[in-house]
Amino acid sequence: MNQFTEHRQQIHQLVDRLPTETLAEALTLLEGLSRRAEQMGQEMELLGIIHRCLPLSQQQRWQELRQKLEAETLTEREHQEFLTYSDLLESWNAERVGAIAQLAMLRQVEFDALYQELTSQGLGV
Repeated sequence: MNQFTEHRQQIHQLVDRLPTETLAEALTLLEGLSRRAEQMGQEMELLGIIHRCLPLSQQQRWQELRQKLEAETLTEREHQEFLTYSDLLESWNAERVGAIAQLAMLRQVEFDALYQELTSQGLGV
């Protein structure tokens, strides 16, 4: 029997031993724990979007293309590759801002404060 199953059984045994007059309180407690677990899951999903970044090899390629753009030495193929990266990163940045807004609402904090906190941690490219 795994630990998860054992914990479920322990919870059932504890609930069975509770006096009837405390069941409403126990239900409220369990609902609160359930909401907290759901919120944590939502936060993890949003943080995944917020901290998403290109793999290292693609980050290096992106930097190389940016340098070539600045030096005005991009070939047509490289320019198309640069535009593909630009479109992807722009899309991710829009999603990132939306995810920060959702996370701020979930945590009930100001967007600006959360944005500042997360950008000081270094959001991905």
